[in-house]
Amino acid sequence: MSENVTSVKWFGMAIQALVVMASNEGLCPSGQLAEKLNSKSVFLRKILRHLVKEELIQAKEGREGGYYLVKKPEEIKLSDVYEAMRSETFPKGFFDVESKECFAPCTRESMGELRDEMESWVVSGLEQKTIKDLMKS
Repeated sequence: MSENVTSVKWFGMAIQALVVMASNEGLCPSGQLAEKLNSKSVFLRKILRHLVKEELIQAKEGREGGYYLVKKPEEIKLSDVYEAMRSETFPKGFFDVESKECFAPCTRESMGELRDEMESWVVSGLEQKTIKDLMKS
């Protein structure tokens, strides 16, 4: 079973990986990250690719390689991570308005609008928090 990038697990793992990197001095190898997050390296590297693509972290290849933050923890908003992890509207799996069994055609449009509004609430809330906010003092 392959996991969608939109899954809550991917977002949660991305946040946790960033917190670990922010707490770490220097490079953080994917194996070390995976161990700290009780995850598999292969799975975690898939997540980290999205963070690299969005320029939240950088990867150094090779034997002495690893990952590191491009920005300070207080500059990385959780909404940035959310945007890096999503490939479609947030609540689609949670609130699937496309399903014909669930909604009458006349209701589908208003439910779609509600889904979009829900997403704006989530993004607005995530705008208020940074990786630094999640780190222990």
